[in-house]
Amino acid sequence: MKKSQVIFFSDELEKTYNDLPEDDPVKKGIKKAIETIKENYQAGENAKKDSQILKFYKDKFEKLNLNLNNLRIYDLPLYYRLIYTLVPNPEKIDIILSIILDWKDHKNYDKLNK
Repeated sequence: MKKSQVIFFSDELEKTYNDLPEDDPVKKGIKKAIETIKENYQAGENAKKDSQILKFYKDKFEKLNLNLNNLRIYDLPLYYRLIYTLVPNPEKIDIILSIILDWKDHKNYDKLNK
């Protein structure tokens, strides 16, 4: 299986992650998710093709021409969800680029799926 390079969609999102306290269970979960996704980019579940969450992120990132046909959801502690997408890495053909788009708590994630 191809390895994955994991990046944050934006510097702002990465800063939000870095600003979380080191002992925060969600930060620990994201850190573990990143390591898991590096080894297996398919670690999360595929977002259903007709899901509202897929529509939400497609609409949100449409102007950036980011193909979100490979939107994936990874379960985090405390019922949070990590949302990421997969794209080919233009620099290294043998590595998939996994882009972290967001993470949501259960309540806000469910709102997107209604």
